[in-house]
Amino acid sequence: MAPEQKKILIVDDEEIIVDILKRRFERMGFCVDTACEGAGAIAIIKAHAVDLVICDIRMPNGTDGEDVLRAAREFLPGARFVAMSGHIMTDESVKRIMNSGVSLFLKKPFPSLGEATQQMANLIDSPA
Repeated sequence: MAPEQKKILIVDDEEIIVDILKRRFERMGFCVDTACEGAGAIAIIKAHAVDLVICDIRMPNGTDGEDVLRAAREFLPGARFVAMSGHIMTDESVKRIMNSGVSLFLKKPFPSLGEATQQMANLIDSPA
């Protein structure tokens, strides 16, 4: 029997980011769900098992990445969480996010897409 395909949820209000990451992770053999806003991501989290959530921290429409992180902690306690942001963030705000259960924080744009996606993929099989 083949091993179960690992599942990733990508959440970002920038559709180009979602599309690029989705194609990259699918080529790496992952099953990928996507959402372009926080409320949709939370609905997916409540309905499906996911191994890794990759989420923009700042999104419009009232539900941001920190809301998605709280839902992931509640409904997917074994999942890893990658936070990313293209906004200027203080060291204190990054530290606060990391202390709330984030496995990795990445600044957009990524200096190297290949390196960033490999770092994220490596989280799936590493111990939480």
